[in-house]
Amino acid sequence: MTTRERAAADAGRVPGPAFTQYGVVLLLLTAAFTFAVVAPTGTWGRLVSALLMCGAVLAALSRAGANRVLLALGLAGAAVAVGTAAAAASGGRQFGGVADLAIAGLLALVPTAIVLQYRRHLEITIESVLAALCIYVVLGMFFASLASAVSGLSGSAYFAGHPTANSSDYVYFSFVTLATVGYGDYVPALGVGRALAVLEGLSGQLYLVTVVALVVGQVRPRAGR
Repeated sequence: MTTRERAAADAGRVPGPAFTQYGVVLLLLTAAFTFAVVAPTGTWGRLVSALLMCGAVLAALSRAGANRVLLALGLAGAAVAVGTAAAAASGGRQFGGVADLAIAGLLALVPTAIVLQYRRHLEITIESVLAALCIYVVLGMFFASLASAVSGLSGSAYFAGHPTANSSDYVYFSFVTLATVGYGDYVPALGVGRALAVLEGLSGQLYLVTVVALVVGQVRPRAGR
């Protein structure tokens, strides 16, 4: 094959499944946190939310080509999260905190798997941009789960002036903090909550101006024939 023929073949190559891998994962993650925002406060809402979160995480791990250890951790974490969420639906607040903590641990596996994958394959593509966006969404969900876990395990109200909070409140507050919008309608009452809010705000800004900006800036349009 001549140089001109090889260039033409490269220009006409369609990324196919590689393009859709993290597009599907991003859709699943978006569906998971959207349901968490709009879910009713009934007992089944937490269980369905946990199922969606676990499904999104396991899909991300499988599509990232995660090693067996990560997949085993993901399956074990999913079992714990769903089991404790079901127990929480039966009226156990402490189980709800354990379920949220298990989901937070699950979510942490997603960026781990993505980093391990792209450590070996550094090519910047549309797929890698979608993977970077997946990590950003996971950050918001991770801190929302941690906040809910802190409240559930401590038995204390997480927000000042709001004695009770549901998954919608935690997800809303988390993404507002991650984007540093700062509406001020929800304010952490606990010291650990303030620390998590500061850490999340810094993580969101640093991630956008470093990782996402670097990945997007490295995307090159395909040369014309």
